[in-house]
Amino acid sequence: MKYDVTLERIANCYYNLGLERARLRDLSGAAELLKKSLLFDKYQKDARNLLGLVFFECGETADALVQWVISMNLMPEDNDADYYLDQIQRKPAILRICSDNVKRYNQALDYAQNNNEDLAVMQLNRVIEDSPNYIKAHILLALLYMKRENWVKAGRSLYKVLKIDRNNPKALVLMDEVKKNTGRAEVEQNRLKNVFSHRKMTDDDVLIPQEVKQISPWMVVVYIIIGMALALAAFYLLVLPAHTKALNSSNNQELITYTEKLDASNRKITDLQSQNDTLQSQYDDANAKLSQYENQNAAFASQYQTLTNISTAYQSGDLVSAAQLYLSLDQSQITDENLVSMLNGIKQEMENTVYQKLADLGTASWNAGDTTQALTCYQLSVQLKADPENMFLLGRLYQIQGNTDEANAVFDQIIGQFPDDSYAERAKQAKGN
Repeated sequence: MKYDVTLERIANCYYNLGLERARLRDLSGAAELLKKSLLFDKYQKDARNLLGLVFFECGETADALVQWVISMNLMPEDNDADYYLDQIQRKPAILRICSDNVKRYNQALDYAQNNNEDLAVMQLNRVIEDSPNYIKAHILLALLYMKRENWVKAGRSLYKVLKIDRNNPKALVLMDEVKKNTGRAEVEQNRLKNVFSHRKMTDDDVLIPQEVKQISPWMVVVYIIIGMALALAAFYLLVLPAHTKALNSSNNQELITYTEKLDASNRKITDLQSQNDTLQSQYDDANAKLSQYENQNAAFASQYQTLTNISTAYQSGDLVSAAQLYLSLDQSQITDENLVSMLNGIKQEMENTVYQKLADLGTASWNAGDTTQALTCYQLSVQLKADPENMFLLGRLYQIQGNTDEANAVFDQIIGQFPDDSYAERAKQAKGN
């Protein structure tokens, strides 16, 4: 019990510190303290609600909604998060704008990583126009300006970030670099030196007049020369070494600080690149699956249309078209159960009925003197089903048309496939002719 009370007190302390930071517009510091408060007590609803407000102020609406929803789930009674969520729900345009801005920011980040800085800047300006407090967009825009060495515009973007979050660590690091390249750092340092270069007199300072002595002009010159010599000696022996040492120490410390910040930035860039590679891989996999599904759907639609056309041609009495469509169909590609069932019905009809109807139609055309139509019907009939009688008629028709090679090939096929059939003997005789 005492342990729980201690944790609650620690959480309240962190909440109070975070509240004070938030009042001073130190949103980054406030967020860190509030997260620590929730680490010790996840039921500290005031800390969670304030963390949501900090996220919302920084333009991270989705993170803010997550905190408020968690707060309502943990502590549904008398919770300010209910009011915040109600205000968001009353204005659905806010969620739409925030969702669009997140997509635009991600697109801008992708453009920036692929060296499309112009498109990235355009997207970020649109994001900032809709969400002026979106800190991530301001920082990325500043980085793009810094890459182009447009230090003034970069400084403006970073100034807006610091106006929202006065101690944002990323913005402070980048602002130091901007000041260094614009000369502002040197100006501020000189101003600071001027402030402490002179000391105002106080009431305890008393000016005591000294006795005036008459000094010859030559002695004045001597005193001046001696003073200058002593001043130079003191400067080179005392002031200059100490000043040089201080500058070297300051420069070394700044170098260490910038090196650490650079390493941290490089690690973050590496992490972002790794995340981007993972997302790209996921996108490629999803795109491949989508293409596969689209191809499957297209194949299904094409197969279904062909089978429908076959049925329609058959029902309308156009047996030639029905047979041609059926023979052009790649049956091995049909795997859908419904289409397989439909295909089996058509196949049974073709091999049991249609082939003979085509042969009869060919015989009627032959008798009518239309040998071209007869040839087409016989060819389709024997392709649907190898019937020895119909094959024999096809061979005879080839002979009449003078196509001896084709006729003999058909006769050989009859002899090879149906050696015991009566048409095999007739094929041998016809081939001899």
